[in-house]
Amino acid sequence: MNKGIIMEKRREYMIVLTKDGAFHKAIPIKGVDIGMEVCFEPLSDQKKLMFMRRKKQYHNFFSLLAFVSMICLFVLPFYFVADNNRVYAYVGIDINPSIEFKLDKDLHVQGIRSINDEAKRISQYLMNYKDKNATDVIPLFIEKVEQAGLTNKNKQMIIGVSSLQETDVTLLEELKEKSVSLQDWKITTVKVPNEIRNIAEAQNLSMNELMAKELAEKNPMRIQFKNVEELKKEDRAIIQSFYNY
Repeated sequence: MNKGIIMEKRREYMIVLTKDGAFHKAIPIKGVDIGMEVCFEPLSDQKKLMFMRRKKQYHNFFSLLAFVSMICLFVLPFYFVADNNRVYAYVGIDINPSIEFKLDKDLHVQGIRSINDEAKRISQYLMNYKDKNATDVIPLFIEKVEQAGLTNKNKQMIIGVSSLQETDVTLLEELKEKSVSLQDWKITTVKVPNEIRNIAEAQNLSMNELMAKELAEKNPMRIQFKNVEELKKEDRAIIQSFYNY
């Protein structure tokens, strides 16, 4: 039985993100919402169920599935609370490489999501990032980007922060202070709502770019968010210019 977080729900299937960063189409489950962690059956396994049905094993299989699902409903609440204590925030950086760092409550890097090929190339130099402070790993990433000649023409950088504790601005302030040391960079920081980050991850996009689409009202999905952070006009202009929106 697989376990993951629901990223998207449809009548015929749902999209689930597992801990290894993989996305799966899964058989839809009633009574669950986006963002919840569930036990699921991959959609590909449904074909196996049809075959088993022909062999008159349909009833036994779903009896077992119902039993396992019931067990998961008792176990998952404890697991989910523990995971929330571990995950504190996501920091997305867009230069030319686009990368996202997963941080714990102490701002130590716990994972990296390389969004494009350039980021995958640079992340090879960050093999020992685990449990290091983000304010050390992020400057190292930027240094490697410069050494690889992957900076954009205007040396612009967008740093987005999506925090699970929305009222906490500590991380954003620390990143702003750290940015002072990067004198020749034009850096814009923005707080990204969790809803936008979740959808960006499900589609393997940069959360900063999806935020820019929302600001420009050019998002084809026409998503409506109540918690979009108010930006200064100059920051809004820089973000939209960076992504050509």
